[in-house]
Amino acid sequence: MPRLLRLLEEFRSDDRGAFIVIFGILAIVLVATAGAVIDFTTIEQSRARAQDALDSAALGLQPKIFEADVTEEQLRVEAQNLLVERLSGQNVAATVSSAALNTSDGSLRLNASIVVPTAFVSLIGYDEVTASLVSEATRKRLYVEVAMVLDNSGSMAWESRMDNLKSAANCATNILFNGDCASTATVADETTVKIGIVPFTELVNVGSTYATASWMDTTGASSIANDNFDDDERDDTEFTGTVNRWNLYNQLSNVSWRGCVEARPYPYDTNDVTPDPLTPDTLFVPEFAPDNPSSGGYDNSYISDNHSSCRVAPTWTWVEVKRNCDRRGNNSSNYDSAYCTGSTTTSYAQTDHWGASISPASTTAPADGSPESYYNDGSCSYDYDYNRTSRNPNRYTNTRTITCEYDFSDREKQERLCKYHGSISTSSGRGPNWDCPTNSLLPLTNTKADVTAAITAMYPQGYTNIHQGTIWGFHMLSPTEPLSEGDDYGTATYKVMIIMTDGENTVDGYSSWDMNRADGYMAYGYPGPPEASGPSYNGRIFSSAYPTPTSETQVLASMNSRTVETCTNAKAAGITIYTIGLNSPNQTTIDMLEACASGPAYSYFPTASSELITVFQDIASQLSKLRLAL
Repeated sequence: MPRLLRLLEEFRSDDRGAFIVIFGILAIVLVATAGAVIDFTTIEQSRARAQDALDSAALGLQPKIFEADVTEEQLRVEAQNLLVERLSGQNVAATVSSAALNTSDGSLRLNASIVVPTAFVSLIGYDEVTASLVSEATRKRLYVEVAMVLDNSGSMAWESRMDNLKSAANCATNILFNGDCASTATVADETTVKIGIVPFTELVNVGSTYATASWMDTTGASSIANDNFDDDERDDTEFTGTVNRWNLYNQLSNVSWRGCVEARPYPYDTNDVTPDPLTPDTLFVPEFAPDNPSSGGYDNSYISDNHSSCRVAPTWTWVEVKRNCDRRGNNSSNYDSAYCTGSTTTSYAQTDHWGASISPASTTAPADGSPESYYNDGSCSYDYDYNRTSRNPNRYTNTRTITCEYDFSDREKQERLCKYHGSISTSSGRGPNWDCPTNSLLPLTNTKADVTAAITAMYPQGYTNIHQGTIWGFHMLSPTEPLSEGDDYGTATYKVMIIMTDGENTVDGYSSWDMNRADGYMAYGYPGPPEASGPSYNGRIFSSAYPTPTSETQVLASMNSRTVETCTNAKAAGITIYTIGLNSPNQTTIDMLEACASGPAYSYFPTASSELITVFQDIASQLSKLRLAL
């Protein structure tokens, strides 16, 4: 017992090994403390990355605060998506809790938080750390570019429409440049605004000064440059040669290119792909409406179908000789009624397009015996002669000569390249510049006097092609050729297109009997469908929905489809579109204009032209919010 007590006493008083126990307890604290430094570094790195991502979201979304229909919740969701995308793979949970916009000072404020898991301090019960983030983007001054795409068609002469449009467009110009619809200032106070004007009819006049621009087809390389032209005088072969339309203008002494271009081949007529000579169909082809045949009742016949440099019509001659006849065959009746007992002989001869005889001469008549059918139902002349061979009794040798001249088809007469020489007649047609508006577009500018002058110069003329106005509004706002006055996309510049029309897409004089299917030349050439045989003819307005339009309704549907597609591409590029349909003629046009607009709040349908000033004033006032004071 004494020994047991002594051992217990020694164990109680022995302090060896106490440090290990204490160290074991302290080690947890030391590891957590040391690891906290690592966790803190990780948290700060995650927070920095998240802050950069949130800042990027704020900067990217800030321009949207001026859109009419945008909400703070929409911006919050978009910021959330951007933040998560930027932080993917980082093992960090991120949440954008709120978005606050203020159009008065041009600011967007985003509040967010991140949750970062810990590796070391979790030993003491802290499994994750939450960090708050705030980002605010403020642009107190935005640049504004506005393309006014304005209908100049003939119907704008009705009910003072053009006068009211000019007043409305000038009002908008005054608001954007000087802050007041009634301003009489001739110089802009606001230098952060650019305005351009696109007057459109069936085509758009880009300006004759661009004749040698790099984006013009100056060599006939585009696949549409040779439409409506041929040099072989035949319907059954497709012309694949090159036609430089500038050469045709140069060969005409009293007319020059006014400035209109035709629509590029689809899909380039709905997008803003930069013209490139290596892709010829992206270049712009000058308008050249062909001369139509002098006969047949066609419009726009402005030059003779024949010229000294053109081939002559081939001829076919049939000579028939009847012998020992009882009367002289001095006319058709006598020739046919004469009783002839002698031999009858026939011979045939042909000449080519240059008037030379074809050898050997033909010795057989046409299969159906009809001289007229031998050359395309051409016109034939009949000549009768006789020779008295005896007087008692009277006997005659009668001769009938039938000469048929090849009748060039209307298509061949229209296509003849050889005829474009000398002067044209303006009394019988409008010439190669058919329906090209007199006034050219005005590229984006901050010179107010130029804008008001362009608006004042507008007047009603021609037909309506909303698609062509829209695509040139798109080109105008683009930073690349053919018009390059616009700022780059994605900058602080707000790009706006205002499309105003009082009608619908139109075909000038559509007719099913016309070989071109229309009296008037269009930006797409003629709308005539491909022929049953032979080469297809123009057909550039055909679409996947209507590959071979057989009615005016289907042609118009294709034009409407191109218009909407152009608007869709422009909006995708970052352009806001307002549409104005003055007294729109039908629901189809209303639907098209609504589809073009950037949203329900961006389309207007006034019923009287006097309402245009209010509409333009409302749009300009919305845009003036973007001119924020520093």
